[in-house]
Amino acid sequence: MIYPKRTRTRDLFELNGIWDFARELEPGDFANGFIPEKQVAVPSSYNDLFTEEEFRSWDRGVWYQRTFTMPKMLKDERIVLRFNSVSYRGEAFLNGTRLGEHETGYTPFEFDITDLVDFEKDNRLCVRVENILSTDTVPMGNLCNDPEPGQFAGQYPDTPFDFFPYAGIQRPVMIYTTSKKAWLDSVVVTTQNDGTVKVTGKVAGAAAKAVFQCLETTVESAVVDGTFEASFKIDDVKLWDVWEPNLYEVAICIQNDAGEALDEYAQRFGVREIKVEGNRILLNGKPVYFQGFGRHEDFPIIGKGLNHSVNIRDHELLKWINANSYRTTHYPYSEELIQLCDEQGILIISEAPAVSINFEFVTERTLEAHLKVLGELIERDRNYPSVVMWSVANEATTNRPESIPYFKALSELVRSMDSTRPVTMITCKAEEDMVMEFFDVVGVNLYPGWYHLPGQVKEAKEDLRDTLEKMYAKFKKPILITEFGADTIPGLHSLPAEQWSEEYQTELILGLIEVMRDLDYVVGEHIWNFADFRTAQNFCRVGGNKKGAFTRDRQPKMVCHFLKKLWAEPRYK
Repeated sequence: MIYPKRTRTRDLFELNGIWDFARELEPGDFANGFIPEKQVAVPSSYNDLFTEEEFRSWDRGVWYQRTFTMPKMLKDERIVLRFNSVSYRGEAFLNGTRLGEHETGYTPFEFDITDLVDFEKDNRLCVRVENILSTDTVPMGNLCNDPEPGQFAGQYPDTPFDFFPYAGIQRPVMIYTTSKKAWLDSVVVTTQNDGTVKVTGKVAGAAAKAVFQCLETTVESAVVDGTFEASFKIDDVKLWDVWEPNLYEVAICIQNDAGEALDEYAQRFGVREIKVEGNRILLNGKPVYFQGFGRHEDFPIIGKGLNHSVNIRDHELLKWINANSYRTTHYPYSEELIQLCDEQGILIISEAPAVSINFEFVTERTLEAHLKVLGELIERDRNYPSVVMWSVANEATTNRPESIPYFKALSELVRSMDSTRPVTMITCKAEEDMVMEFFDVVGVNLYPGWYHLPGQVKEAKEDLRDTLEKMYAKFKKPILITEFGADTIPGLHSLPAEQWSEEYQTELILGLIEVMRDLDYVVGEHIWNFADFRTAQNFCRVGGNKKGAFTRDRQPKMVCHFLKKLWAEPRYK
């Protein structure tokens, strides 16, 4: 599945805007249309748009509805309806006919609607969305379990993770067209730093050959059994690097025996190499130190809805503070945001939506859902040079033996699909973790000075050093600190520094970074979190999680000014 674009052989338009909305209060035939309760914005999360609690926390079925008209000039084309994200489950109906469904929320899915779309009158599109999480879903939810120390106990809604379970049609809905005769179905670009580029892919329909053009080079490949493969070399290649986003484009033309162009598509790519050697992560043969944040797609009113203005602002703040990277915690972010990272030279760790997998509750269905969405994530993001590492999960109970075959299967899937990037799993079990043998980089979340040793920065630093030394002695792999930090109320000050004050957040974060940088095997520091974000209601969350270096509306707390100075000097010279 490739990202939709308008080309000389493809049209594209979006169905974003104001849709009708209704909760599924009782079973009924909503697929043929319904009387709306509300109007809703697409894309956005629906939870914070309305004033009633019964809408905000509704996770059972809701229905979206709109009509659209198809231009007659597209009557001879193949018509495809694409959803970039529907959380958690989406089921689509066009003119009363069921198209299909998709689950796991953060990866795209599409339907061929060529034979169903009406060119003579308006088309009615209805989408059922459901956000009920369970032992079978990724992420899990509604476990009614006794969570590990306290922070998720009795929270509302019942989620075993520390962010709000936003739902809805949260990314664009598109219609695109191709020729009915043949079209490009998928493309994979792999590169070497000497400028060698390999392009492979699949074609649907009847096509004879594929022609590739990049800069002044043109090559051809026969299409055999629906597949093609071609290679070429870029002379004097400029590598894609941190803040040096050198990008290229290969134009792909699918042709018939007569040389007629059936489909055209331009695939962007960057030439770069990322690998692990000893205690270092090497980008283009040079050590790279990850300095940045864990993040959330989270903003007032729109929740996780795609907003280009917020994405631009966030990246401007990353540049201002001299960060070079972030992790897509704890789910795949929008494809448009990953494309922005490509264009701006920001490193991304792309993570599956598998947070807090608990092996007390895991079923066979959990692993099936996990493998499915992990495969969809890799297929979606593997051509993006900014994605330099895969993360298969965050904070699972990997201190249990049952986790071993589960994570072995996940790591094998990643390596079978992509051998060009390192793979990690983010643990919270420190040296008790049982699955790190399957991964290249140890990702670990540690909160000394907050969840334990509260208010004790000196002791927190000693605890961090001790934990990291034990982890390295056991795993003998580079360690990336993927979360650490402290909740902070902006404007709260205290001398001496106490928890929740800006002084305490600053003192703790800088103190822990001092320890990390004293250990040669630590390859990065990702503070939790980039910005404050909304969570489920809980006695220890005052208006959400306040661990952000920036406020939820993207204003800096005190720690930002110190990080800006610290991160101005590269860790490795």
